[in-house]
Amino acid sequence: MGRTVFSIIKLTNLIYRCTQSHTNEVMKEFHLGSGTYPFLLILYGNEGINQNQISRELNVDKAMSARTVKQLITLGYIKKEEDPQDSRAFNLFLTDKAKAVIPKLREKLLQWNEAITVGMSEDEKRGLMELLSKVLENAKAAKYAE
Repeated sequence: MGRTVFSIIKLTNLIYRCTQSHTNEVMKEFHLGSGTYPFLLILYGNEGINQNQISRELNVDKAMSARTVKQLITLGYIKKEEDPQDSRAFNLFLTDKAKAVIPKLREKLLQWNEAITVGMSEDEKRGLMELLSKVLENAKAAKYAE
């Protein structure tokens, strides 16, 4: 049992590192990295949310979100506007520049997804997604139970 758990952790860490290295390389042309592009993808389907909501969705701390949002604003990918209901809060929106880049980002991510699942049937891919989703939910539950 202990060996299996260690192997799961080892494998997920190695997959994460390979993916991070790859995405850092392919995102260079957009001046983005593995830590910044997810913010754009979250906003793509949820424009107008605030920084705290992004932090929760991506499971990152507020300080990391603040630094990343500031960087994305500087790069011209997002803008923030005062929340009409709360003048202390800001809602985040994609710029036209970001909207033009997102399809390219998604294509690069799709290519990576295909590369790392080569040789798998569609059923195996679905099964993998289901299992990884269960692992993620368990990880979140364990983290927040602490």
